[in-house]
Amino acid sequence: MAVLNSDDSFLPWKIARCLELFHVCPTLDLVFGRVAIIDSDSHVVQQSETTNWLDRSIAFYDRTQHLALSILNENFVTTTSNMVFTRSLWERNGRFQDLRYCHDLDFLLASCRHGTVHFDRDVEHIHYRVHPTNTIKEMLEKVQLEIAAVLASALDCRTLGLGVALTPQEQQLLEEIIHAKGLGAKITSLVPFCKSFDERGVLYRQISGNRKPHFRVANDQLAPAVQPVASRPFRVAIELSAFDRGGLEKVVLDCAVDFKRCGVEPLIISCGRVGHLANIARTHEIETIELPEENREDFYERLLRDRPVDIAMSHFSNVGYPVFRRLGIPNITYIHNIYAMLRGEALDNFIANDAFVNRYISVSQLATDYAVDKLGIAAHKIDTIPNGLIFAEHQYRFENSLVASRADFGIAEDDYLFLNVASYNLHKAHYLMADAMRLILKKRSDIKILCVGNTIHPPHIDQLRTDLVNWGLDKHMLMPGYFEDVASFHKAADAFLLPSLIEGWSIAMNEAMFYEKPMILSRTGGAPQVIENNDTGIIVPNEYGDIGNLNSYVLDSIGYDRRRFETAPYLANAMTNFADNRESWKLKGKFARQKVLHKYGFSDVVQKYIQICRTVIRGSEVQK
Repeated sequence: MAVLNSDDSFLPWKIARCLELFHVCPTLDLVFGRVAIIDSDSHVVQQSETTNWLDRSIAFYDRTQHLALSILNENFVTTTSNMVFTRSLWERNGRFQDLRYCHDLDFLLASCRHGTVHFDRDVEHIHYRVHPTNTIKEMLEKVQLEIAAVLASALDCRTLGLGVALTPQEQQLLEEIIHAKGLGAKITSLVPFCKSFDERGVLYRQISGNRKPHFRVANDQLAPAVQPVASRPFRVAIELSAFDRGGLEKVVLDCAVDFKRCGVEPLIISCGRVGHLANIARTHEIETIELPEENREDFYERLLRDRPVDIAMSHFSNVGYPVFRRLGIPNITYIHNIYAMLRGEALDNFIANDAFVNRYISVSQLATDYAVDKLGIAAHKIDTIPNGLIFAEHQYRFENSLVASRADFGIAEDDYLFLNVASYNLHKAHYLMADAMRLILKKRSDIKILCVGNTIHPPHIDQLRTDLVNWGLDKHMLMPGYFEDVASFHKAADAFLLPSLIEGWSIAMNEAMFYEKPMILSRTGGAPQVIENNDTGIIVPNEYGDIGNLNSYVLDSIGYDRRRFETAPYLANAMTNFADNRESWKLKGKFARQKVLHKYGFSDVVQKYIQICRTVIRGSEVQK
């Protein structure tokens, strides 16, 4: 569906361009582009107050990369004539609302909540006519009242149209935007008022009909977009095997910091060494305890008697399970992976420890399916919550990192470069990548893989490097080792590649989406959730087929013993497809960024953790 207002005109390529974008990304719901300003005589205006305003507005988006906040800052979409959208989105949004001035702003924020929105940043879509009688210039007071009502409705959704809770930095930016517009008092009063309406349209009809709701303005302070967690505060003990450095450990730290921001008091208990990350935790006033080697269970119990906690959460560690049981502390355990690597005593222990676990949090549906079907965990005990990203942290890295030099690795500027960010662990399918590259080199030599990661078992990787040299692949599948700054490699790469045998939910996958990389993933972990109908990449089949066919012996046989793979042609074809259709996949990389921003924000993930904790605590209290 498209709209064309009487003052505006489509540029000749607009419809074809939008159709192309919808074809490239079937999950897209709304497209808009840049606006060219024309005057009353249809002459393009090169510079004016309006063009300067548009430039500033888009610069704000370029800086924040937050579409909903940027539209709220200044609606640089400008007019409904700029939008092309699906009928299903129109229906989900409740169609256009009964607003004279701001129905476009309401529709855009609702679209961000209910669908996927893409800004075709570098292409002009329409001519927008500016003249003395534009509707928006009629009555400033009515315009402001409508804007306040639209924003109050978005704030009542607690997401500002993004679908995830705002980070503290975004919350601060939101407050600055609203106070700069002088709307704080109106919004503060309207937020609680609009709760009495089942639909936002009823509020809008009240506003547009000049039937103003009765409200009293107490002050000009903005009601927070992220409300404090309801109910009483609680304390959580977070157990993990070590707390020095590492990906999982960093996730635990971030979670603890966000817990504290939300009024939940974390206590981190490490069964192994504490170091760098523990020091960071302490700067946030988060207590971190390293368990002693001797009499640790007695120490653990005294610790939790001295510092009573309401609930425990454990990551790859079970030392505290009997202590939690004796003290009546409910326990949530994370399922971070498809646990096909478990065998023997480790597998028996995991199954036996189920008796100590009140609830599981699994990071992907495939990990949940494996736990239920192969490990015997009751489905009702598992909540599936994908991992998320702290967007501000990655934006900072992106803005402050240089582009990695391709020449340093012998990669030509016109080569198509896949980046693989994963540990040097043969379960990550390095030999499968080598086999696919062997097939590709029979036809072309302009495709390269750059594998960045830390070595898990040196003998395996030493043999892999030797094999790459013997097969003539060492200049095409490069393994330079570990680098802390992967942002610089994402800037240099064309796409992301992760054909792992098993995954839980890859943070590297989320990062690739944030850095606008189209992806080739094997069907494991979160791949089926982030790649839908090839919208952000291609899913290649796994060597073992259905997840139910997998166990530790099959996993090790494929990862350690196999050198030729039935799925290598699928992977080679997908990689060749990317290289042959660079611009199309580059565009899908931009959609990937919108998708991760829309669905996988870290603060929203933590809010779900908190809700589950409260549910488990209430259930435990009822049982007592």
